[in-house]
Amino acid sequence: MSKSGSSSGNKNQGSSGSGVPNNSPPPISRNRFLKSGNQAVYEVIETKDSVIYRVDLPGCPASDLTYWVDGNNVHFFADEPVMSEYDHDGRRYGGTMVFNPVANKVNEAKAKLRDGVLWITVPKVPGINVKRVIENRMVNCKITRHDVV
Repeated sequence: MSKSGSSSGNKNQGSSGSGVPNNSPPPISRNRFLKSGNQAVYEVIETKDSVIYRVDLPGCPASDLTYWVDGNNVHFFADEPVMSEYDHDGRRYGGTMVFNPVANKVNEAKAKLRDGVLWITVPKVPGINVKRVIENRMVNCKITRHDVV
């Protein structure tokens, strides 16, 4: 199972006639130079044993990657080097992934940056059925009109 997303700067047109809800992510930007593979800026890959995030960080060296685990969050930052000869200040990247602490061993998260692609791997807790955990929590969840923003 794979889910993909994009963080392009495009704005949604809203649900007025476009069929796209206001809270949906922006459309995936297309890279005309990419000949094959996933067009998304990030991708979530689930295996039997882990959840893997693939995030594009073009131009960032592995030595510049900073990441840490805080509770059920994995934070990361990396900077593209400044290239003064091209009057380029370098792009800065950063983000946070939130994991389900019941289903994932977040404290065992590993990150590596290779050839401009960040790979964050978080092991799953063996024997946990995530759908069952979510269903049990939803049964016990009471949502009122005041909770909706």
